[in-house]
Amino acid sequence: IYQQYFMVSNAAQLILMEMKEKQYDLRKMYDYAVIQINDTHPSMIIPELIRILVNDKAFTMDEAIEVVSKTCAYTNHTILAEALEKWPIGMFSKLLPRVYQIIDEISRRWHESFDTTQEGWQERLRQTAILWDGEIRMANLSVICSHSVNGVAKIHSDIIKNIVLKDFYALTPEKFNNKTNGISHRRFF
Repeated sequence: IYQQYFMVSNAAQLILMEMKEKQYDLRKMYDYAVIQINDTHPSMIIPELIRILVNDKAFTMDEAIEVVSKTCAYTNHTILAEALEKWPIGMFSKLLPRVYQIIDEISRRWHESFDTTQEGWQERLRQTAILWDGEIRMANLSVICSHSVNGVAKIHSDIIKNIVLKDFYALTPEKFNNKTNGISHRRFF
């Protein structure tokens, strides 16, 4: 947790420092930067950036969540549920209490956004919850707070849409797309 937090906090501060130097409007950060969350390990960039915007830059929580969600994009690298990073709430909340408060607030807002009149809403909420069964689900946080979600090959993107993140895909299909990683033809001079 400390290593991941250290890295994402430094990255967030660097991005904000460069934006300040260039006199960019932080409220339109998404016009100048995209933060690509490459698998779940850097997912803490979401609550950390929100924390800095709220605590240090006079954003409201609503403004910070909106700006960060429009700035972040998530690449899922695994189809194995056990490989999707999860943190014990008890440990995480003791080590990073303010970051945990922000995750808890995002989770609360996600729960409140559900249409409880739709059939199957409880199972869909369980599958997409950020906080569940004593854990923080970092992949779910990444999907909820990103404007784009992709796999690393067409078949992988199809698997995350149809199996791994199918409940998210059912709720927000416009977020899902494919980016193929790997070798491309290059010319060397």
